[in-house]
Amino acid sequence: MSDPPQRCSMRDTCGSKTIFGKQLPCPYDGPPEEPDSPTRSLLRQVCGPDFDSGPVCCTQDQLSTLDENFRIVDRIVSACPACKNNFHDFFCKFTCSPNQGSFLNITSTQTTTDDRIAVKSVDFYVGPQFGQGFFDSCKDVKFDASNGYAMDFIGGGAKNYPDFFRFLGEEKAQLGSPFQIDFPSTSTPDFTPLSPPARNCSDSDLGSRCTCIDCPSICPALPQLPDTGPVCHVGLLSCLSFTLILTYSIAVVGFLLGFFIQNTIRKRRDRRYERLALSGETPASPRALVGAASLDDHNISLARGLIDPVETVQPKQYKLNTLLRRFFYKLGYTTATYPFLTCAVVFTIIGLINIGWTKFDVETDPVRLWVAPNSDTRLQKDFFDEHFGPFYRPQQIFVTSIDQDSDPVLSFEHLKYAFELEQHIRQNIVSTPNNLTLNDVCFAPAGPGSPCVVQSVAGWFGGSLDTYNEKTYKERIERCAQSPVECLPDFGQPLAPQYVLGGVRDANLKSIMDAPALVITAVLSSSINPPDAEQQQAFERAAQEWERTLRAFLEDVRDKAPLEAGLNVDFSTGVSLEEEISKEGNTDVKVVIGSYIAMFIYVGLTLGGGGRSSIYRATQKGSVLKSYWRTVTAGIRNYTLTSHTLLALFSLALVLLSISTSVALFSLIGIKVTLVIAEVIPFLVLAVGVDNVFLLMGELERVDAVHGPHSGTNSFANAAGWDPRGRVDERRPPGNENSGLATEGEDGEARMMSPTRTTHSSHHFLNPAQHGHQTSSLSSYSSAPSSAYPNPSYLPPATRIALTLSHIGPSILLSTLAEAVAFLLGALVPMPAVRNFALYAAGGVVINGLLQVCLLTGVGIGLDARRIEAGRMDCIPCIRLPGQIALPEDPEDYRDTLDEPPLSPHGPEFYNNNLSTGAGGYGESTSRGGSAGGAGALGWLGRLFRIHYAPFLLKPAVKVAVIILFGAAFVAGVIGMQGIELGLDQRLALPSSSYLISYFDKMDSYYDSGPPVYFVVRDLDATHREGQRKLCGRFTTCARTSLSNLLEAERTRGQSHSAISAALSAQLESNSLFVGSAELSLLLPSQSPSFIADPAASWIDTFFSWLNPEMDTCCRVRKRNPSVLCGPNDGARLCRPCFEDREPAWNVTMEGFPEGEEFIHYAKWWLSSEAGEECPLGGREGFGGSVAFGKDVGVDGNVSEKVIASHFRTFHTPLKTQSQLIESFFSARRIAESISESTGADVFPYSLHYVFFDQYLTIAATTQMILGLGLLSTLVITTIFLGSLRTGGIVTAVTGMVVVSVMGMMRIEGVSLNAISLVNLVMAEGIAVEFCVHVARAFMSAGSGFGHTGTGNVWGAVDRVKGQKERDERVYSALVDVGPSVLSGITFTKLIGMCVLGLTRSKLLEIYFFRMWLTLIVAGALHGLVLLPVILSIAGGAALPAQQEADEEWMASAIRSGYEYAPFLADDDSVASD
Repeated sequence: MSDPPQRCSMRDTCGSKTIFGKQLPCPYDGPPEEPDSPTRSLLRQVCGPDFDSGPVCCTQDQLSTLDENFRIVDRIVSACPACKNNFHDFFCKFTCSPNQGSFLNITSTQTTTDDRIAVKSVDFYVGPQFGQGFFDSCKDVKFDASNGYAMDFIGGGAKNYPDFFRFLGEEKAQLGSPFQIDFPSTSTPDFTPLSPPARNCSDSDLGSRCTCIDCPSICPALPQLPDTGPVCHVGLLSCLSFTLILTYSIAVVGFLLGFFIQNTIRKRRDRRYERLALSGETPASPRALVGAASLDDHNISLARGLIDPVETVQPKQYKLNTLLRRFFYKLGYTTATYPFLTCAVVFTIIGLINIGWTKFDVETDPVRLWVAPNSDTRLQKDFFDEHFGPFYRPQQIFVTSIDQDSDPVLSFEHLKYAFELEQHIRQNIVSTPNNLTLNDVCFAPAGPGSPCVVQSVAGWFGGSLDTYNEKTYKERIERCAQSPVECLPDFGQPLAPQYVLGGVRDANLKSIMDAPALVITAVLSSSINPPDAEQQQAFERAAQEWERTLRAFLEDVRDKAPLEAGLNVDFSTGVSLEEEISKEGNTDVKVVIGSYIAMFIYVGLTLGGGGRSSIYRATQKGSVLKSYWRTVTAGIRNYTLTSHTLLALFSLALVLLSISTSVALFSLIGIKVTLVIAEVIPFLVLAVGVDNVFLLMGELERVDAVHGPHSGTNSFANAAGWDPRGRVDERRPPGNENSGLATEGEDGEARMMSPTRTTHSSHHFLNPAQHGHQTSSLSSYSSAPSSAYPNPSYLPPATRIALTLSHIGPSILLSTLAEAVAFLLGALVPMPAVRNFALYAAGGVVINGLLQVCLLTGVGIGLDARRIEAGRMDCIPCIRLPGQIALPEDPEDYRDTLDEPPLSPHGPEFYNNNLSTGAGGYGESTSRGGSAGGAGALGWLGRLFRIHYAPFLLKPAVKVAVIILFGAAFVAGVIGMQGIELGLDQRLALPSSSYLISYFDKMDSYYDSGPPVYFVVRDLDATHREGQRKLCGRFTTCARTSLSNLLEAERTRGQSHSAISAALSAQLESNSLFVGSAELSLLLPSQSPSFIADPAASWIDTFFSWLNPEMDTCCRVRKRNPSVLCGPNDGARLCRPCFEDREPAWNVTMEGFPEGEEFIHYAKWWLSSEAGEECPLGGREGFGGSVAFGKDVGVDGNVSEKVIASHFRTFHTPLKTQSQLIESFFSARRIAESISESTGADVFPYSLHYVFFDQYLTIAATTQMILGLGLLSTLVITTIFLGSLRTGGIVTAVTGMVVVSVMGMMRIEGVSLNAISLVNLVMAEGIAVEFCVHVARAFMSAGSGFGHTGTGNVWGAVDRVKGQKERDERVYSALVDVGPSVLSGITFTKLIGMCVLGLTRSKLLEIYFFRMWLTLIVAGALHGLVLLPVILSIAGGAALPAQQEADEEWMASAIRSGYEYAPFLADDDSVASD
């Protein structure tokens, strides 16, 4: 069949629609014509060899217009020959094809300005195969200057070929078609669609082949990211959780089964014993008591030592314990004897250190606070700032409607309000005092005086709505959102809808008019090129001045907008974050003061009123009123005498002094204070420092119970209504006050309280007067002589203070050392804010500990003891109270003895001579068994521990329950640790009332653009061809694994979401205890696995394209002087293309590209050239700061310029969560490392948020290392100080369980793992040790030491049952001894401090300190007072040998006096108590 006859539908031009409009074609229904020679030549030049011969339907004028339009398009798509040639072929056939009439139908005409008929609209029939091929060849072509696609400019951002054609055919006044071109989807029988074969970007011919950047199908296949595989699950549980639960369940079942079997065997043995007993036999009782008699029955050699210790060879002492006790005894005695000299020396040293306040400084810069100065990202940021200039300072505003459904934010009235707001900011915001406007500080891409970069919807409207009404403005928004290139703002860059409208990427958004937010962003910058340091500082001062003015204005708008316009305005300026963080530091002063007041009240009330032993019962049968009055006055006198208000004030003053000294010390050595330090350290040191006051006072009261002025005498104590343990015997009937022995009713309680059932024998205490020590007096207070008191074992206050410190000092040293080491381990975290906090905390704790042992004990408590003995009133010690109240029965028996001459205190030799033998009747645990425990001093809490809690806890069934429950808590903690997330929300650092919180919420909800990311290249010579090929991507000889190609390949990397998530989290999953991909990976399904959203802006590709002589409006030089670059306004008559007639010619093989000095010369020209309509490839606007030049000194000494570094800019996908921010950082580093490996260059990524997320690269490994070192240090310290590896190991294990409990609660409490929580975990280790060491040391120092032998066998010669009894007794003694102090002094004081911290307005302090520390305190108290005693009672180490000797001497003295030894039994009613 013959081809249809050739015919045209239009030909030539018939004028324009308007005077300045484009020429319109004329309708022409006729055959094509043969062109003349000039037309043929132009046709061949414009449309290629397909038109070398034959008639055509176009004229020379049409070809000239077509050539001009092609030049504009070629500047955008010339990098991809397939797209360029398809575009040329498409419109050449549309305009000139001799078969035009077969696929083109004129549907309407119009009259031009010269009264001629011209085409108004046509139907262009195009085959779908050609349409799809044409679109595919262009859809991935990039336009570097805009970090976008060529399709945004030539196709309006079309996503398919019908939309692409629709954009091409729309009638446009300027860029585009001057008449309407429609593309029907179906053809009629009269027309044949145009359907030539389309060029493909992957074709091998040079007229089609594109590079990887513009044609992903030819990109090299990237290696698959390492896949850790799916997370193992058993049902809803991870495999680790399932294994832990299964193992624990099996262990519990086995443990209960073993306990049941053992209990059954024991009951059978007991029943056999009962049968034998009933039959008259005398079997050995399985529950024989561990006492002198029972030990003798068992032929234990130790029994002979109890009867006569002089005849027994004593075991070797634990030297460290003896040395420490001697040291603290001498320290306590010296400071108590010379309190004012001590104060003078200590305060002189402290005063000298506090000179450091002169160098006090507060660090508020977020980068210097949260980023280690030697971290890679910090160094990379500094490099970027130095060579490319600091990052822009954005000012951003979100405008949302109060009622979006009925009155959307894009309503005409709301839009007018937003435009007026922006106009006011542009023109009327003038700062003071320098009268700066936005134009003075804004980022102007085209140079000073050019339009500022302000991204907003107003840019689509030219800044005004005056030419639009309520109907037309919607069409404008929809058109601009679809094709931003048609609505360029004054600064010339297209504004994609996600930059100016919030929430436009929401899948549920039906129309662009339903967008829920307007976004206005103004960008401030010093200059395009990096300024020097002085210029940058001047700019920052100017920018901050203008930003503060803007912030004040927007705060006013924020308050008024809801009422005036029904809008919410949320904003952030460049100074907002730093100002709000600084403001947060000033909001909690009242909270700090309140915590100290609360602590003062608590300490004063808890320590005061402990002198109930001085109150005598008025039992006279006379007047009841008189008796009552005597009781009341005695109580008032007693309280004012024995309260410790001044001591409480003194202890708090020492806390403040230690904080001040710590701050001064570290300020002196140049370590700055941070806001976290200023707010948390007072609470921390307060909570830690006050603890020791309770321990010291509790120990002093126990010493006073034996060596005080009113202890150890039957007649006096019992006459006063007091039992031998210093407690009012409320059960003794009124007629038995003078009874010398305890009643039978007291026997049960006495068993649980003391190894002796009866009173102390006065003659087994050594009288201090017998040692002939010299007399020493104090200026203010006097001590009564021993003859003034009924207690023959009385010791002066200085000696009692020395004994007190010798007993409790090693425990204080142990806890302080453990805490300080833990805090110092926190200083291993390189983040300055965290490191400084750890150092200040360690310094405060150490200084507070030193002040307490030097000042609080010897001076504070020593003077307070003298005040009490001198009868002076608390708070007003210059007032003496009247003497003690005598009993009515014998008013002459007891007189006021407080004014007697002073007694000489004993010197340190008293301690040295008598420590080993227990002289004085008070070894370290003499009272700890309960004999002189001071029940009255410890009050109801002491009675609770002694009578109820300790016996209950040591019951076998309770021990089993405790182990099971705490085991379950440990397993739950380990399971909970798997859900810990990484990150630190910046909102937490703000006050809860900050306006920035709402701004960040709006940003997360509505902002659909990610932050920019720069891939910086250094150590690569871009002036030579090899280096150029490693960077470029648009030319045929570019390396397949060049930086540009790899970035594009990574952007389009295709891989399953789960595998990507696992790979990106690989660094986080180094330990399954810390993270799991299910918890940490929050990737959105639509996100790129590489978190790169846009094509990278390749400066080198754009630069070489700018040199293309075919772009004859880009790089041009003067014809007469080629050294002068032509500007955009210079005509073609004066200028020529730079590389015209160059040999070798410019071509895609890079052969004619410049190198060396020529490269530098043209690159600087390009970076200074303006991008515009004539040449969009100019470098000033898009790449002005992308290349850093420097000097290069050659081997021969010649100096030349070179490219030091350059960057390739792109954008991240929207990052909404901390997990996405962290993973984007990890992904960028992975990409940079792969580029460095393939190119040999040093490549690193830089984005504004990277510097704050560097810590997460190693946070998991750092956490494990520091916590492991902390536990190891705890094991070493406790083993050395406790003298037992077994006990030290138990304390370390319990400490680790406390930390696990805290970590297990982190996810529930909303606490993420970061540097702050890591330091809290490290400090949790130190504080957990404090909950444990006092009980553990009391356990090691208590009891008779049955388990110690010379061979080191833990049971020695005693059988297993008796060893268990001995450990139970020691645990009981330890709980009664220090349990109340741990609860009231350590637990309650920390709770008070932290509960007050809960009132803070700072979310950071609330979440990362209040919540974590509250968990720590509760967990520490439970583990230290419940779990630890149980484990010690089961597997605790042997008692300290030195203490064994003191206890043997004490018990020997008691037995020789004729008193029965009755050790503690956990349960008198059950044989199973063993």
